[in-house]
Amino acid sequence: MNFFAALALASLSGAFSVLGWDPFGRWPIALLGYAALFWMVSNSRTALQACLLGLAFGLGLHLSGSGWVFGALHSKAAMGLIPAVFSTLIFVLYLALFTAVPCLIWRVLFKRGEDSASAIGNLRAIFSAIVIFAALLTLGEWARGLFFNAFTSLALGYSLIDTWLAGYAPVLGLYGVSWIGFCLSGIAVALTSSHRTVKATGLIFVLAITGTGFVLNQATWTQPSGAPLRYRLIQSNVAQERKFDPLYARRQTQRLVDMIERQPADLIVTPETAFPLFLNELPDDVLSSLQQFSQHTGSHVFVGIATIAADSDGYNSVIHIAPGQTGITRYNKIWLMPFGEYSPIGFGWFTDSLSIPLKDMSAGARDQAPFIVGTQRAGTLICQEDLTGQAARHWLPAATLLLNPSNLAWFAGSLAISQRLQIVRMRALESGRPILRATNTGITAHIDYRGRVVDRLPEAEEGVLAGMIQPVRGLTPYARWGDWPTVLSSAACVLLVGAIRRRRGA
Repeated sequence: MNFFAALALASLSGAFSVLGWDPFGRWPIALLGYAALFWMVSNSRTALQACLLGLAFGLGLHLSGSGWVFGALHSKAAMGLIPAVFSTLIFVLYLALFTAVPCLIWRVLFKRGEDSASAIGNLRAIFSAIVIFAALLTLGEWARGLFFNAFTSLALGYSLIDTWLAGYAPVLGLYGVSWIGFCLSGIAVALTSSHRTVKATGLIFVLAITGTGFVLNQATWTQPSGAPLRYRLIQSNVAQERKFDPLYARRQTQRLVDMIERQPADLIVTPETAFPLFLNELPDDVLSSLQQFSQHTGSHVFVGIATIAADSDGYNSVIHIAPGQTGITRYNKIWLMPFGEYSPIGFGWFTDSLSIPLKDMSAGARDQAPFIVGTQRAGTLICQEDLTGQAARHWLPAATLLLNPSNLAWFAGSLAISQRLQIVRMRALESGRPILRATNTGITAHIDYRGRVVDRLPEAEEGVLAGMIQPVRGLTPYARWGDWPTVLSSAACVLLVGAIRRRRGA
C-alpha cells in the first residue's frame, strides 16, 4: 500500500474508532480501529513511518472524539475563530503524540521482517509483538493522564465498560482494561494468519481473557454499609453564557433555593458552582434559609459554590450544610481544570485570552476529610476530578459513597457529555463505590458500585433526580494498589524485550 494511502487509512481508522465510546457505544469498532493500527504499524518500513501512522490515527481519534474543545473555546470562552481552530489543532496534536511515540518505540523494538508481526508464522514473535504493542499504548495512555491534571478521555478501557472485560476494572483499573483491549486488537490481526497454530493460539487467548473477565464480573469486592439513604440531585440547566451574568444571579440563586427546599432527603446535592457567587457574596437570607431547612428536615445539603479563604485564595468548593450544626464544612477542589481554573506554567498568556469566570483558583489541601452524613462518609469529586482513578482512591477506605458535582455546560450538546458519564462509571467500578452525579446541564445520574447507571435525568432539562442509594465499605484490589501493577508490568515487559533484543544485537 502507498504510504500516503496508509496515513489516510490510519486517520480514518482513528476517526471511526470514536464510535466505540458513548454515546454510540459500539465498542467492537474501537477494538477493530486499534487492530487496523497494529496491522499498519507492523507493515511499516521504518520507525518514522510507524510514528507517523500512530500520529495520523491519534489525530483522527481525538479530532473526532475530542474536537468539542473547539466549541468550548469559541462559543463559550469567546475566543476568536482562527485562534480557537489553531488551539484545538495543537491540543489534538498533543494528544496524538501519546499514540505516535508508542508506535515508534514498537517499530524500533520489532524490525520489519524479523521478530515482528509481519513474520506471522513465528508464534512466539507475533504474540510477544502483541503484548509489547499493548504495553506501549497502555503506557501512552497512562502518560497522557500525568499532565495537566489528567485528560483521560478516549482511553480504550472506557469503551469496554459494558463488556465482560469490565470485570478487570476493580482489579487493574482503567489502564488494565485498556491493556487487555489492546491485546485483543492485536490478536484480531493474528487471527487473519493462514497458520492454524497462530489462529488456534489466538482463539485460546481470546477465550481465556474474556472468560476471566466474566468470572471477575461475578466477584463482589465491597459490602453494604448501613441502611440506604434518600437522595435528591439538582440539575439546574443554566446555560453557560448566562450562568455568571450578574443580571441573572439573584434569579438563579432563588430558583436553586426553591429546588433544594422543595422536598427533604438524606442527601441533597447541587451541581458544581451552582450558586453564581462567592460564598461571602451570598445574601445572608439564602444561607440562613438553607440552614433552617436542614435543621427542620434533617437533610444534608451539599452546595457547589466558590469560596475565598482568609489568605484571599479562591477555591472551587462544595459546602456541607448539616442538621445539628450551626456552621458549615467544605471541600476545596484539589485537581483543578487547566486553563479553566488555573494557568499551567508558561501558559498564562493563553488563559488570560479566555473569557472564563473563576479562572484563577487555588488547589485544596490533600488531607481534607470526607463529609460526615450520619454514620456514613461522603467523598467528593468536583468535575475534572472524575477523570482520574487517583482522585477517587484519595477518599478510600473512609468514604462509603462519592459525590460528583459538575458543570459541563461548557460542552453542552457535544460528545463530551456522554463520554464523561462513561468515565464516572469507570470511577465507580474501580473504587467499588456508588456515585451521585449532579450536573448543571447533564447528565445527572445515580451510578451503583458496579458502574451501572441506576437512574438518570435527560440532558439539557431542568429537573431533580430522587431515589435511594446504598453506601458500601471495603476495598477493591485497584483501590489498594492503584495503577502501579499495570504500569510497572507494562514497563517491565517493554524493558525486558528491549534488553533481550539488545543482547541479540537486533
